[in-house]
Amino acid sequence: MIKRVFLFIFCFILIGSFFPVFAKNSDIPEVAGTYNDPDHPGVRVRVFVHRIKPEKGKPTPPNPLICQLPDPESSSQVAAENWLLPVQWTYNLNPDSVPSTVGKDNLTIMAENDFESWSQATGNRIIFTKGTNSTTNRQSLDYQNVVAWGRTSGTALAVTYIRYYPDNNLVVDVDTIMNNKFPWSWSNSMTCAYQNSYDAENILTHELGHWIGLDDMYELSYQDATMYGYGSKMEVKKTTLTDGDKIGAYTIYNQ
Repeated sequence: MIKRVFLFIFCFILIGSFFPVFAKNSDIPEVAGTYNDPDHPGVRVRVFVHRIKPEKGKPTPPNPLICQLPDPESSSQVAAENWLLPVQWTYNLNPDSVPSTVGKDNLTIMAENDFESWSQATGNRIIFTKGTNSTTNRQSLDYQNVVAWGRTSGTALAVTYIRYYPDNNLVVDVDTIMNNKFPWSWSNSMTCAYQNSYDAENILTHELGHWIGLDDMYELSYQDATMYGYGSKMEVKKTTLTDGDKIGAYTIYNQ
């Protein structure tokens, strides 16, 4: 029997257009909904759109480091989706795609930190292992599980593609593409961020939460959670998981 593969897409996106915008490497719009994957017959694609408000009519000021930012706690339990990662999961990074303002050598540090945080949140039910470096900066069903910077259509900050078998809900392939069209930085801090750019680890931590099966949350009661569905400049609070993030992750793998 041929197994069907489902594909879910998560993306941070700026408000600005409410019309479908199509990616260059497929005809899957970055607009919330469910679609047929034109590149993989029988595969369904669910698109999740994450929006933030853009600054309009303002000149770009210098990019100072701002510290003593709040990192509030939240006990609101994050909801789960349908998929599960296998116990052992290997990911591959593309350091050469990383913006110079973040630093190619820092991608490994960020990824190891974030995967370890999510592994602990599951009760160490998932063991993440770094594979070889990749040159890929596009999503595809290639079993590489890539984290890279590349081009995404429209105004998405980052897009995560989840492919899984619906008969057993096991993930078969995941890719996260960070949009290189936006200003990025990395403060290497839980309370400091650069004012006029997006902190790479802040956004990446959120995206990796989708890998283990967590959904986007948009209610105000989740605004301090890592899985809150809006991203902002000068934000690092997503880097640390809240109790609600941890409970959501633990529940998925310990039922």
